[in-house]
Amino acid sequence: MSDSLKHKIAAFVIFNVLWMSAVAGRADYIWLTAALVVVQIVYSLFVAKIRLRLILQLLAVGLLLEAIATGLGTIDFTGGLFPLWLAFLWVGFAAMAPLSLDWLAEKPAIAALAGAISGPFSYWVGVSFGAGTSDSVIQLVVTYAIVWALFMLFFCRALKAGDNERLVL
Repeated sequence: MSDSLKHKIAAFVIFNVLWMSAVAGRADYIWLTAALVVVQIVYSLFVAKIRLRLILQLLAVGLLLEAIATGLGTIDFTGGLFPLWLAFLWVGFAAMAPLSLDWLAEKPAIAALAGAISGPFSYWVGVSFGAGTSDSVIQLVVTYAIVWALFMLFFCRALKAGDNERLVL
């Protein structure tokens, strides 16, 4: 197994443990979620050599899209309008994605489709874990399908951008 594949798998596993801690544990496991975020960031920056700027760009766009979806009344998160565990989740995803999902950069249609399917599914599972509530499953699925398709298109563009290139949505 190549080092690249090992890095992809390690980052993906770290993120999935982080996701479970954040979504299932929320405030009760915030300390574990915070520790896992630190591990994810350190791994991505120092072991896999992912650029901090890229992580911050993905985080900013993810938080913006999340704020829009929340502002539309799609979901009410347990722990407040935008709880700390959710912010940690986005930090972890922004650090994991350029490493584990970089193979999607040249396949934006597949990336958008994957986001449109896996994004809403993740939120639906989170709601079933009690991480939030939604008055309409249809609104949840449609909104997050759009949010995650857009995010993954931005992700593909961001991964191909040069260091000094300005990115716009």
